Amino acid sequence: MKLLSWNVRGLGKPRTRLALKKILHLHRPQICFCCETKMLARQVELVCRDFTFENCFAVDRTGMGGGLALLWRADVNVSITSYSPHHIDAIVRSESGLRWRCTGIYGHPEFSQKHNTWTLMKRLASLFSYPWCCFGDFNEIMHIHEKIGGNERNLNRVTEFREAVQSCNLQDLGCKGYPYTWSNKRYGDHFVEERLDRFLCSKDWGINFQESVGTNLVNWSSDHCPIMLDFHERSKNSRNAGKSFP
Repeated sequence: MKLLSWNVRGLGKPRTRLALKKILHLHRPQICFCCETKMLARQVELVCRDFTFENCFAVDRTGMGGGLALLWRADVNVSITSYSPHHIDAIVRSESGLRWRCTGIYGHPEFSQKHNTWTLMKRLASLFSYPWCCFGDFNEIMHIHEKIGGNERNLNRVTEFREAVQSCNLQDLGCKGYPYTWSNKRYGDHFVEERLDRFLCSKDWGINFQESVGTNLVNWSSDHCPIMLDFHERSKNSRNAGKSFP
């Protein structure tokens, strides 16, 4: 199973659609989450017909920004459970009958509103007890070393994000590839890079899935890099062994 997440910064742009098509053709994910589509839901549904996904659930943009979309292929059983301008939550059922949660997050970009993202995550954490993969653009770093350039990050903001993750019993899966997922695309002393996009998984994720590897992909059509999670369901015998994240 492959899961792709990308802040596309406008799915209506031909260059972005072409870039996404190439990524989907190369990696062939079964589920794809896009944030900041900057489109109405009905527009996203029309555009997504070009991406060879049979299913699409979209959330309208807010004003001229925002907008979310979750795409999945016909051979994946997905049930949407809730959504907002900042998340899409779904239950995925595998062929073996195993259920797990798939939650795409678009964190509030405004400093004064970031606490609402952490509140949302905590509320979602209380709803189900399935193995959980929570991912997307959180618009915040978890550690000071996840940012280079620019002014120093407010330590309280970083700590609040990390505490929210811990409160939800989630853990960062880490990543392969280039360590930063966002750039302001400036030069010299004004250049800034941060790791804003990531995969977080519940501690029982490792009991049910193996070889869960997050990868930061390369792309030039957005200021965010796509991220992809490649994972495989464990056999029932292996799951019964009870391996989980430490």
